[in-house]
Amino acid sequence: MNNQSSDRKFVEILTPVLSDQEEDNQNNKPQQHPLQFLYISPNLYVKLWPEIKKQLALLKTTQSNMTPFNAQQILEEIYCLHFPNPQQIKSKINFRNFYLALDGFPQKKEFLAKVPQIADLALKMDSEFTDYLSMLLEKVELKRIQVAILLANMFLCVMHLQPDFKLLPPVFIMGKLFNRQNEDNAQNNTKIQKIRCLMYYFLHVFSPEFKPQERITFTRKKQNLTIHSNPLCEFIYCEYGQMENVSDCYIVDFANKRIGGGVLNLGCVQEEILFLTHPEALASLLITTEIRPDESIIIENINRLIMYDGYRDKFECKGTVKQIRSVNLICIDAGEYSGSYHQQYKDYKRELIKSYSGFYGISRICTGKWGCGAFGGEWQLKALIQWVAASLGGCQQLVFVNDESYPQNQAFNLLKVLNSNQLWEQIQKYCQKKSKEEMSKINAIDFILSQKQF
Repeated sequence: MNNQSSDRKFVEILTPVLSDQEEDNQNNKPQQHPLQFLYISPNLYVKLWPEIKKQLALLKTTQSNMTPFNAQQILEEIYCLHFPNPQQIKSKINFRNFYLALDGFPQKKEFLAKVPQIADLALKMDSEFTDYLSMLLEKVELKRIQVAILLANMFLCVMHLQPDFKLLPPVFIMGKLFNRQNEDNAQNNTKIQKIRCLMYYFLHVFSPEFKPQERITFTRKKQNLTIHSNPLCEFIYCEYGQMENVSDCYIVDFANKRIGGGVLNLGCVQEEILFLTHPEALASLLITTEIRPDESIIIENINRLIMYDGYRDKFECKGTVKQIRSVNLICIDAGEYSGSYHQQYKDYKRELIKSYSGFYGISRICTGKWGCGAFGGEWQLKALIQWVAASLGGCQQLVFVNDESYPQNQAFNLLKVLNSNQLWEQIQKYCQKKSKEEMSKINAIDFILSQKQF
């Protein structure tokens, strides 16, 4: 099931004493010794699993009279079992988003008929995960059917809250998506669209196109940086389009250091959308602890399933793709500079190390404005840093997708006369001046072109 050391550390899975609202306070606890392995098989949940199993069995056997409301009620019952006082929690939740997502779903009848099968899939946890599923230290390989079982348990709110949110991934359940709280209508609509993406995923799992024995690989990658004078790789600038539509490329996920970001809550920007349109990537949330500054996560052979439109609260699930194809992701987290814009000009080497760790050894990469939205990065600088990282890592072609027409897009062609080391020297010179606030309005590309040293 995985390719890691057999030196296993047992982790006790405890019935949680924390509510979702207390999660942030728990995150501030001091670090403890790192835990390497997490046992996810529910047969270890001595008290929790038998009760959940009853609810799953109830779902499994209600095929003839299943209604959206009945399914919603059972999801609420399973969710509440995770808390010391289930009745108290039940009075505070409202899973109406599940009902609304299903009520307006184009394949409502088909999905409702599959709910018992999703419950049956969740019950296969014991048979498919008889051994430890390792936390992602180096490499974990799972069959598609195993990923589907994990996602079924996440969807049905079976997966357990973790006893230490600092060291382990936090919450593995879809409860925050289903729960309709006091968020405005746009936020609730985003949750509904996310739920529909998952509904389409499960319809795919039970279709003839699903290939259960194919394998998906998750790799934690670290690579020592070496600066050399290699020629710059081919750089293709695109003024429009979606990155995930570029074929035969590894796609860069603008990741959160806690992978997946807000995909199971309100977040709906580049990473969250990638994980919704490629739902098998959600399995990484179960096994991936915080990504370190010199690391990347590579996810290989996940399926692109969902079409979409819009961004943030305009995101809309548009159904399934006409032709399913496998996709590989490079998950790298950018530095966060929204509160201190000029700090990025001091941390530029961190961004090179981070992107190099993900790009090394990959021949064709598609990326874009990594860390340039909410994180406040300068996109021209990030484009050049990624170009250097890709070239140093042996990439042959870097496709850069932007969402605007840039009047100097031909500037990249002018810069091709430089080699990797020369461009990196120019980047360093630019960042040193910007960090001292010697320049204000000029961007990285314009500055390098103005040097007229090539």
